[in-house]
Amino acid sequence: MSQENVEVARRALAFFVGLGGHIEADQAPDRMPDSALREFLDPGVELIPIAQGLLSGNTYKGYEGIRRFWRDFFSAWDEFHAEPQEFLDADPQVVVVLRMRGRMHELEVDEVWSQLLTFRNGRVLLLQAFSSPGGALEAAGLRE
Repeated sequence: MSQENVEVARRALAFFVGLGGHIEADQAPDRMPDSALREFLDPGVELIPIAQGLLSGNTYKGYEGIRRFWRDFFSAWDEFHAEPQEFLDADPQVVVVLRMRGRMHELEVDEVWSQLLTFRNGRVLLLQAFSSPGGALEAAGLRE
């Protein structure tokens, strides 16, 4: 199942990253059709934002939680682009390393972040975001 999870992660990131960067924050949730949410995400999905980030401490659960995260996340950015760099199998998890570029309140950002996606039945059940490429590797037990 692990290679299938990597492929789902690739397709999901292509879809969700395709939403970003060129749209206004309040339009992002409207561009997330229920069919895509159901295809990629488990109904019980939970998203844990970067611990040091603006959205830390917030809880995002279920499809409505994902839409709320998207709205909250994009409201902080004037411009945003994410480019997946690497997908690593850690069955039943997938580590994704992403280059994040953008601008918020005159601050230019060009950093490499990571995400750890935990799967259940071929869909993402838990998405944890990290502010470094090693964060998700450590959480997955791939680095000490």
